[in-house]
Amino acid sequence: MRFGAWHLDSWAFTLKNAMNFWTRSRIRIARTFLLAALQVGMLAISASAAATEKIRVGLNPGPTVDVVRQVQKVAAQRGLEVEIVEIADWVRPNIALDEGSIDVNFFQNTAYLRTQLKQQNLAIAPVAAVWSIQSGLFSKKLAKLSDLPDGARMSVASDVLNGARGLLLLEKAGLIKLREGAGIDATTRDITSNPKNLKIVQLEGPQLARALDDVHLSAISPYVYLPAGIDRKTAFIEEDWKDPLFHQVIVARKDRAHDRKIQKFVDAFHSPEVKEYIEGKYPAFKVLW
Repeated sequence: MRFGAWHLDSWAFTLKNAMNFWTRSRIRIARTFLLAALQVGMLAISASAAATEKIRVGLNPGPTVDVVRQVQKVAAQRGLEVEIVEIADWVRPNIALDEGSIDVNFFQNTAYLRTQLKQQNLAIAPVAAVWSIQSGLFSKKLAKLSDLPDGARMSVASDVLNGARGLLLLEKAGLIKLREGAGIDATTRDITSNPKNLKIVQLEGPQLARALDDVHLSAISPYVYLPAGIDRKTAFIEEDWKDPLFHQVIVARKDRAHDRKIQKFVDAFHSPEVKEYIEGKYPAFKVLW
């Protein structure tokens, strides 16, 4: 009986241990599946968040909108939605960016940004250069610059920045001299030598192309001469595309310059697909990557 009792007790003990082991194993398996499910869920949430990441981009109407529509397509494939916010003037895009109603803007060159930062207390900065577009000197009346008569009428833009660009082009062509150091802040008051007694007329930017019938020479931006159908190759002289002052830049708030979605937008912009599109449709724009 003792042997039998001991045998039964041993059997019961073994059965109990087996049941405990089976229970613990089931708990471990369940716990493993639960953790795996949680990890999958977290990955799904993360992927969903990445897919719905969004950036608001402030642009002026025109070629920049057209190009950024191509950036939209590339960015969408990389999990970034690009919303285009068109702003008609050249002042509000920087204010909207500084206030945070848009994430980046893309409409200005470094020279214009510099003048805006001087005039306003804005916490914004360039994060990437995209292209360089050069203003040039054009004429319908001259075959070559040496044909320019004394007292000829010459037009430049009436806004401070593009007016200065026009004067710098005249200086580059050897037609005038400017006060040393005037640079991109030059005005007609900085002219120190004008041997041909040029009559410099200041006009609103869009009027410069139309004025070619009335003046001997005009300094015109690509944003004006391209829509007017003027061939860039007919320019007597152009700005140097390597000059960073004339590089068009993507601008962000300083405190968000390294934001992940802004970098994703820049990477999408700097993609081979977008470069090919710009070079094919806008050969006057010198792509900088």
